[in-house]
Amino acid sequence: MFAKWIDENSEQIIEKTQGVLRINSVGGEQTAPDQPFGPGCAEALDYVLQLGRELGFAVKNVDGYAGHIEFGEGDDYIAVLGHLDVVPVGSGWTYPPFGAEIHDGKIYARGAIDDKGPTMAALFAMKAIKESGVALGKKVRLIMGLDEESNWRCMDHYFQKEPYPIGGFTPDADFPLIHAEKGIYCFNLNKKRANLESAPVVVRELTGGNRVNMVPDGCRVVLSVKGDAQAVATTIQEVAAREGVRHELQVAAGEITLFVEGVSVHSMAPHTGINAIVQAGKLLRELDTADRETWSFLSEVDTEGARIGVQMVCHATGPLTSNLGLAKVDADSVTFTFNLRFPVDKTDADMLKLVEDKVGPEGFETSDPGIANMKPHYVPIESEIVQTLLKVYEEETGEKATPLTTGGGTYARAIPNAVAFGAQFPGQPDVAHQRDEHWEVGHLLSCTKIFAKAIYELAK
Repeated sequence: MFAKWIDENSEQIIEKTQGVLRINSVGGEQTAPDQPFGPGCAEALDYVLQLGRELGFAVKNVDGYAGHIEFGEGDDYIAVLGHLDVVPVGSGWTYPPFGAEIHDGKIYARGAIDDKGPTMAALFAMKAIKESGVALGKKVRLIMGLDEESNWRCMDHYFQKEPYPIGGFTPDADFPLIHAEKGIYCFNLNKKRANLESAPVVVRELTGGNRVNMVPDGCRVVLSVKGDAQAVATTIQEVAAREGVRHELQVAAGEITLFVEGVSVHSMAPHTGINAIVQAGKLLRELDTADRETWSFLSEVDTEGARIGVQMVCHATGPLTSNLGLAKVDADSVTFTFNLRFPVDKTDADMLKLVEDKVGPEGFETSDPGIANMKPHYVPIESEIVQTLLKVYEEETGEKATPLTTGGGTYARAIPNAVAFGAQFPGQPDVAHQRDEHWEVGHLLSCTKIFAKAIYELAK
């Protein structure tokens, strides 16, 4: 009963979705009291809240940290939680990352699938319900955060000011439904440097990565060379050819600047990308440096966590994954920042002890990078919300629905009785956090219909 309105208003849905995708809402530093995550995030929130007003809903901006759009009556409410912040764009895009251009039936933009596009689908799903005139037994609220890709300060602040819902979902993962999410733990490995000047080759600087929850697609290294810098460059090129490391280098007056390329993907599946920082380690370990053991360690870092002592398999969510997301090396110290996705029956403390036992004897110390960690999340398959949403998916798609688990961290953890529901369909490539992120226009409209039915079933 909602599909007709969605079909008749498809052009508006697409156009307004393109509008929010054109806003650069990569989270940043506070620029004003009501812009805790920078002007881009504030602009995105203002855009969607204004659209909510125009669609006839009640809206609220909660101190610039988050906002909501709602309708219905009663004290209890069902929530849909989306986010409007996005990760940095990286490099190598075919189309402008904030152009929201449509090519071959796909909208290309950072945030198209993660998570602006699905959030807009939820908003227009609410509009379809509102226009249908059906009666609901509970209020419905679309909550939009602005710090999901970093530290979740948006949700912490929002729920200090607003009551919790009785349940809901986040459209920020996969269909048919995700009922279990791995824990997320971030930490630094730190090491002091010494005796650099005695070596023929010195790694003066190394920087890599954009966010800890992205596989790094770039790493920059500056080398000082005593003697023949061109010979060192030739060695690097020979090793790169043997190891399959994509790179560029520049040689000038005893200095080599090296740019190593990787392939960025979401850190919940780091094995599907290419880590530029690790690739750089494969080149540096072959050079005559004073701290070659550090670069050997770097080259051996893997996505299963074996090198740092945490490799394991979860009964519910499968193998632990490990991503070396950030690296910063200067004349004094080395800092490598890791992002682990760990089993539902383990804790941060379990991970920390295993890491320290493994790499402590190698001279590494651990520290807190100040990035929000998350406990594992688990909702039983037999729960009412899981069964309701699985039934909706089966009815709307005609496909049998088997619940999934993930290494991703979604807003389902932020509220009680919640799961991740969509927006990526089975068999579709995972392009979140990647260059050329996109979402099919047909899937935007299909999700709007599925979300409308889901919201109705949860709130009727």
